[in-house]
Amino acid sequence: MSEKNLNETSKEEQKVSEQNQRKKKKFKIKYILLSVLLIIILIITWLFFSLFLIKPKNLGISYTYEDYINAIEKTGMQISFDGLTDEDLEEYKKNSSKKNIHDFNWEFSDYKEKSFTLTNEEATALLNNIAPGFWWFENLQVKVDSNGVMQGSSRADISRLKRDLYSDVANDIPIPLPNSVNIYSEGKIEINNNKLTGTPESFYVGAIPLPNNLMTQESISVMEDYFPRIYTIVPGLEINRLSTENGEFVFEGIIPQTITVTPK
Repeated sequence: MSEKNLNETSKEEQKVSEQNQRKKKKFKIKYILLSVLLIIILIITWLFFSLFLIKPKNLGISYTYEDYINAIEKTGMQISFDGLTDEDLEEYKKNSSKKNIHDFNWEFSDYKEKSFTLTNEEATALLNNIAPGFWWFENLQVKVDSNGVMQGSSRADISRLKRDLYSDVANDIPIPLPNSVNIYSEGKIEINNNKLTGTPESFYVGAIPLPNNLMTQESISVMEDYFPRIYTIVPGLEINRLSTENGEFVFEGIIPQTITVTPK
């Protein structure tokens, strides 16, 4: 074979080798891109499920109807909704739909000073059952450890919270929010003379933790300005002290003993 033919064969082999290397490189890049895309899809799916489909974090708190009765008796409150009271009202609650607080008249009266403690089960039962048609949180669990750290887990109805409590600032939120989302919080929280104070340790929206740079004193001060609307919506309610002792919630304050709700 002549030298010319050898050179041509060598060039052809080199060309084929380069083509194969380019194909392998393209395949490797394609494989990496597909892998990254798959990871992104899995992360988005995981976040979607944690935000919208998976139930809120289970704190291990289960309660009975007796827990609710014990809690409501400690508060002393008597509630009438559209003429329904006691057992009739409790039966109605089982299948009640969500309602707009602005569609009803609310009358609070007969205020009395109260002091009592609630177990984790009683507190969870009270929050879930006192007014489920108007409450902004579903599948709520609250828990206090022996060291005084409170935990809260629920599915928050963001759309109704914006409508009922935060309509004045809802349009200032810079990003679109889902209609509902799972939330979890942990920390040492107290209410004294209707003022919220505390040291939050963690806050999760779905599976996403709130960044540490947002867990600052400035952020806490903002929370202290807006969170109390959840309880100060009841006129004349005075929470002189809401804290923890020996693994239970401690309440001292003035509560309306008679609550009457009627459609407008």
